[in-house]
Amino acid sequence: MRTRNHRLLANDTASRFFLILLFFVTMSMFAPAQQRYTVNRPVTAPPPTLKENLPEYVPQRTISIPWETNYEYAMRSAKYSTRFLLIYLYADSDQDIPEALASMPVIPACREFETIVLDDGFVRSGLDKYVLLKLPMDAEITDEDGMKKPLYSLPGFEHMADHPGLVVIDFAHRDAPYYGEVVGILPFMRGECPTTSQTETFLNLPPGTLTQRTLTYAVRIHPDQPLSSDGEPLPIVVQEATAHALYQAERGVLGHQNYGERCYRVKEVLGGGSPSEICAQSLSGLSLYEGAIASMRLWRHSGAHWSICRKSQTYYGYDMARGKNGCWYAVGFFIN
Repeated sequence: MRTRNHRLLANDTASRFFLILLFFVTMSMFAPAQQRYTVNRPVTAPPPTLKENLPEYVPQRTISIPWETNYEYAMRSAKYSTRFLLIYLYADSDQDIPEALASMPVIPACREFETIVLDDGFVRSGLDKYVLLKLPMDAEITDEDGMKKPLYSLPGFEHMADHPGLVVIDFAHRDAPYYGEVVGILPFMRGECPTTSQTETFLNLPPGTLTQRTLTYAVRIHPDQPLSSDGEPLPIVVQEATAHALYQAERGVLGHQNYGERCYRVKEVLGGGSPSEICAQSLSGLSLYEGAIASMRLWRHSGAHWSICRKSQTYYGYDMARGKNGCWYAVGFFIN
């Protein structure tokens, strides 16, 4: 009897052991399946982007941008501090938008610029050398005769083509021929907000005239990242690029006319070097900004020109001029 009870107890203990073992095995089978589903669950829609999560006109940084709102005061401040003046022309209502832009997403572009682009750390750093002025697109100024006139009627502002965007006036180089003139434009063409990279590039362009800086900007923002503007914009090289752009524009003819003479003059000043040159002619009727972008696009699709444009150059000069035929003539001149 004792042996039989002992066997029953042993059998009962074994049964309990196998039941416990079966429970843990079953749980281990379900746990990995649940874990795999959690990690690799199918995604039916992409996660919301930063832009979609941003409220309108609410900066993400705690330090706000110190915009001036008075044109005359900002001008005097830039002159006194010997700095560039950066003017942000914006729209926040339909009343600010010209009729020609009514169908374009102008207001969303301005909101994206303020909430996303201006929140970027590299863009913020680029603003340091500027006096900052923020004005609505329909802003007016008072001239010396006490007459009010639209801001877009001032010299250089016509290249904005009535678009919102950025305008730079140079009060940093008192001895330069372009002192006090518009030397930079970044229009939000067709209601498209520039990227943070494009804005950073624009804010850090080397000194120069409006046409020189606009063409250099077009080169630097190209997605294939040509290196020809990474060197030094040597004045003698820039002058030759400017002179040849004007030569073509006056005659309305694209070409490398008098190339040998340009090479000789520059090599004589530098004591040698290996020169090269690229030229382009845009379609008629384009704005300055569009003409610069189009010229860079033409160079990219020409094997001979791209082989020069894409390479790093020791000294470079970029400039463009508009002919009577409405075409822009762009030149890049280089010395290695």
